[in-house]
Amino acid sequence: LAVRDMISTLREDAWRDHLTGAWNRRAFEQILNTSLEQAQSMRRELTVFVFDIDGFKPFNDRFGHEAGDAILRAMVYVLSAVIREDDHVCRLGGDEFAVVFSDLTELRTPGSRHPDTVEGLATRIQQRINELHIPELGVDAPGQLTISGGLATFPWDGDDPTALLRIADQRALQSKRRGKNCLTIGPGQK
Repeated sequence: LAVRDMISTLREDAWRDHLTGAWNRRAFEQILNTSLEQAQSMRRELTVFVFDIDGFKPFNDRFGHEAGDAILRAMVYVLSAVIREDDHVCRLGGDEFAVVFSDLTELRTPGSRHPDTVEGLATRIQQRINELHIPELGVDAPGQLTISGGLATFPWDGDDPTALLRIADQRALQSKRRGKNCLTIGPGQK
């Protein structure tokens, strides 16, 4: 039993980011592949949301890596509290995150559905992030945390993981060029 538990722990550690507890890049790739296959077979939408924290380096430089780590952990906590049961929060590296909106189970409440508007998604995620209070930053915090990102949705934006991630990344870069706290979406969204 001890060996089985140890193997289970090691397997989990191989797929999780040790700092935040989010799924890591390796897990993200597997999750996206599997979720996309399911979405295709069930003829359902799947959205990949890629973003990073605006101006994260100055937080680290001014308040130290401990505060930066606290921001990253708080980000995952907020995202985990907002997403649905079968959606996935992944840390791709540094301050870059991805959410795979792949909840293919029954709808949680009558009338609920896959997130399909940037307004709903922005309200649900960005507002929570804007409201974050990180004690490690103290009273000298330079303001609200904001994110900039891009969304890509199957089937409109691509039908394979590489295409969806590439388009979401390109849109995240467009958001950065437009300024802070921006999302860029495409024709698959309303």
